[in-house]
Amino acid sequence: MTNTPENVSFIKWKDGETELFDLLKGHTKADLLELAESQSVAVRKSWNKTKISAILSEKITELAETIYHPVLKEVLERLPDRETNVYRVSDLSEIVGFIPLIIKGFFFVARDGDGILLLIPEDILFSVKDRMDLDSETNEILNRGTARKAPSHEGDRKAELLNSWKEKSLAIYGNVSVAHLQKIWNRYFDDPVSPEEIRQILN
Repeated sequence: MTNTPENVSFIKWKDGETELFDLLKGHTKADLLELAESQSVAVRKSWNKTKISAILSEKITELAETIYHPVLKEVLERLPDRETNVYRVSDLSEIVGFIPLIIKGFFFVARDGDGILLLIPEDILFSVKDRMDLDSETNEILNRGTARKAPSHEGDRKAELLNSWKEKSLAIYGNVSVAHLQKIWNRYFDDPVSPEEIRQILN
């Protein structure tokens, strides 16, 4: 599928729906099946839209936090702010740069009278924004750590990083798992950390 305006699928959008799962459900079933195929997600044609949307939502969120993070970060940094997730435009020519990400299921478009709404799922927006904040906070802690390389400070730095990530996750999601903290750690460092080690550091 080419990244041209002709290949953009418009969703049926209910005002106020901003979560990825709900926006995916706004697609036709045929569009969802096509999206699943393009994302290499195994789904059955007999499944309903809710089931397909749930599986696609997980996959797209994972991609937004990993492979597509740099691309999404660059795109979102060009927006007027990183809080608004609905933008009104007159036609697709105004958002040509978004078309590849719309076709991949990261962003959505809906018709609204004689205009078009560009919809950015709050999950994607917060995930990328959170990662950007996390990157900057992590770099600050790491830079402080380079001035003091003593082994005793290495443990302090680990604890500071893990506690920082834990607090951020609690503030956003209301809970945090050791597996989530381990995933973040492995994103930044070559030396893996075990779940047991994380529990010991945080206790």
